[in-house]
Amino acid sequence: MINAVRRIKNRLWKRQRVRKFHFIEDYRYLVRTLLDQLPVDEAMSRAVGGNSDYFGEVEKQILIRHGLRASDTLVDIGCGSGRLARALVPYLSDGVVWGTDVVQELLDYAKKGCPTHWQFKLVQGIKIPFPDDSADFVCFFSVFTHLLHEETYCYLLEARRVMKPGARIVFSFLEYDDIWSVFQKTYENTLSGKGNDHLNMFIGRDAIQAWASHLGMEIIHISAGQDKIVELSRPATFDDGRRVEGLAALGQSLCVMRKA
Repeated sequence: MINAVRRIKNRLWKRQRVRKFHFIEDYRYLVRTLLDQLPVDEAMSRAVGGNSDYFGEVEKQILIRHGLRASDTLVDIGCGSGRLARALVPYLSDGVVWGTDVVQELLDYAKKGCPTHWQFKLVQGIKIPFPDDSADFVCFFSVFTHLLHEETYCYLLEARRVMKPGARIVFSFLEYDDIWSVFQKTYENTLSGKGNDHLNMFIGRDAIQAWASHLGMEIIHISAGQDKIVELSRPATFDDGRRVEGLAALGQSLCVMRKA
């Protein structure tokens, strides 16, 4: 009897070890579906939420505002189809982007137009496949918005490992007061039985404060998604043709942490 119980426990333990994270299949299915239904360029933009030109420029300017230099190494987690990487090509003249994602088709598209020495790697879980103390910046745009809180914290631990002393983490997140419409759509889909393509997760600032404290990191900036804090270097265009100049908003709340 004891041996039988042990065998059951061992099987359950092995199953737990090989179980995939929820977001891997969510996004691989989403990208496959979009590629089946749309032209490649449109599918690659829609896969990361659309409006790639606008958000690539906004994310680029956020990083520059918070100290990204032309010679820095940036780790872009959840780099998707490369909207940020392509926006940074003319700026990071002596620097490098290391991107990761869970969907190979997105990574293949992200490489287009980028320097050949920039790296784009497929990951199977919450790992950053780069050396310790190697990055000047680690960014997570629209990543923690789709992870469980414990998964987010695991990623922050990994980010701290790859960061140089004084390096910075930049991440976006969802707050109820700032973007209730996302939560409303999520619960309405749940009520109707339609379901959601992926998880939408909201994070309170108290959680971020606790994480920073336990990580031994300093929060140096936090702002709401609708705050127009980004000075665009050029007009940016939405998919519907609208052009934005001057000050712009990310649309998600923003946090920047610094490693001691």
